Amino acid sequence: MRAEISEIFESIQGEGILIGVRQIFVRFARCNLACTYCDTAKNSEFCMDYISNRRLKNPISVEYVSSVIRSAKVHSISFTGGEPLLYADFIRNVEKFKPFYLETNMTLPDEAKKIKDIVDFVAGDFKVREALPNFNYGEIIESTVRCFKILRNRRGRLTFCKIVLPNSFDSDEIITNAESVKDYVECFVLQPVFGHKNIEIVLNLQKKLMDIKDTRVIPQVHKYLGVR
Repeated sequence: MRAEISEIFESIQGEGILIGVRQIFVRFARCNLACTYCDTAKNSEFCMDYISNRRLKNPISVEYVSSVIRSAKVHSISFTGGEPLLYADFIRNVEKFKPFYLETNMTLPDEAKKIKDIVDFVAGDFKVREALPNFNYGEIIESTVRCFKILRNRRGRLTFCKIVLPNSFDSDEIITNAESVKDYVECFVLQPVFGHKNIEIVLNLQKKLMDIKDTRVIPQVHKYLGVR
């Protein structure tokens, strides 16, 4: 089995409630969305394995990925993207030497079902309308709620909801969205886009969301540190 992967590297987790833990990142290429703030390549002819310092032709075999992570001295393995749920079958076949950490846009519930029993941490996005001007936002909401229900926070799996905030957003709509998944998550994380122009509106949203569930404002720490 093979998958299109843009890079494999070791670093610290820079987002969400596990900031600072050391991970190996398997960054898949391609995504089913096109967020306005996205800074990740969506396809790649080659995969750069920074751990072994090798440049490989895509697609990459599941055996190769398993061999790279086999002896890693890290907290967990982060499957990120792109959108890793596009490669759910591939992830199911990766040998599990460390806990699996899934970073996903939460819009592919049928794929989420395939790996719901093997992921230990889920950093699930709830996209704001402003990030997806060319998509049917009602369908995005429906799929996201289904995905959170499938990958819900439970004993043996920590799931939190990450809401990336562009410079402009509808606070009332975000609160309504949060209400729809509050029972499935440990907490909410508000992540302002790097260089956000008005942090005060983010803090005001946090105050309102605190009435629903624990809510934390956490920027992309790796960008401030200047690391991958």
